[in-house]
Amino acid sequence: MPRSQFRYQPRFCKPLTTVSCFLTLGILFLSSAAFGGTFKAAGNYVVGQHPAAIAAGDFRGSGKIDLAVANGGKTVSVLLGNGDGTFGKAAEYRLGVVPGQIVVADFNGDGHADILVQDVSGARISVLMGKGDGSFEPHLEVSSGQVSAELLSRLRPAPATRSGLQTASVVFADFNGDGQMDEAVAMNGRSMVSILLGGAEVPGTGSGTNILQNSGFETGTLAPWVLGNNFCGSPCAVWADLLYHPIQGAWDAGNEGNMELVQSFAATPSSSINSIGLWMLHPNYPATTAIDFIYSDGTDDEFVVFPSNQNWDFFIVTSNLAAGKSLQEIGIWGYSGGIGSPVTFLDGVEILVNN
Repeated sequence: MPRSQFRYQPRFCKPLTTVSCFLTLGILFLSSAAFGGTFKAAGNYVVGQHPAAIAAGDFRGSGKIDLAVANGGKTVSVLLGNGDGTFGKAAEYRLGVVPGQIVVADFNGDGHADILVQDVSGARISVLMGKGDGSFEPHLEVSSGQVSAELLSRLRPAPATRSGLQTASVVFADFNGDGQMDEAVAMNGRSMVSILLGGAEVPGTGSGTNILQNSGFETGTLAPWVLGNNFCGSPCAVWADLLYHPIQGAWDAGNEGNMELVQSFAATPSSSINSIGLWMLHPNYPATTAIDFIYSDGTDDEFVVFPSNQNWDFFIVTSNLAAGKSLQEIGIWGYSGGIGSPVTFLDGVEILVNN
């Protein structure tokens, strides 16, 4: 299916029925093989503590896509979109439930997008009625039995999406109106939403010298990459070079389990780094992948992305670098449900610095 068929078109919904006319929980779109290409990190936005789920919709009837993030502290963070891939500061609204899932729909049939958040048990739903101007009424509580089966079907628990030490939720939409799919990722461990714009740059066109060794895993060994932290819930295979799905040559790196692949190098000032990017593939499974920047002062930053299910995607995450620091190690988290599940594949990892 061409990407243009996913472009957001705001329109009104019938009360308590379909949510298909409001772009909603990102997991609904992850099964599509239509995604594939380049994603470039474009900004990070602070939301409430421990975000659990994210959804998108047009809260003002403006044709610009806005975001709603359900947080573990019983709040919803609403970020109004500017139509160019950027968002305003989050506004916080209280909830009456500990959130499990979130959806955007016209609950009362007034033509305005409302926010519905189901609790982790699935028994109750907090509803924030939209005013049509991007703001919402205080929450009201209903039982799940008062909501249509169609709407409840959109609130089913999503597959586990865990990478490293945090979970994440994603929604895909065209945030800047260029006809390309973008992604917004809510990161539980960072209380933050990261925006990645699709089609922002052609892979392999960055300038500079790659300071990473064996970046394409073409030698038949992972060295000098080493296994970092391992948070497998059950016995898992270690990282290994596999002859599956190569994006550049004969080899790529395949991983089973929630583990980290790490490479160290001489401390390099952020100001001298032109680009950080990598190819990723996770077939038939909507799992996260995380990139961890480790700095010479002992601090680190972890950022989560969602590769498409059946295509290679190139992620450029340069803008997530902390200014004024020196990068000395990069870690990449892969995830699967354990041995035998689809695995994360990596290839063409690059940190390009000034020549």
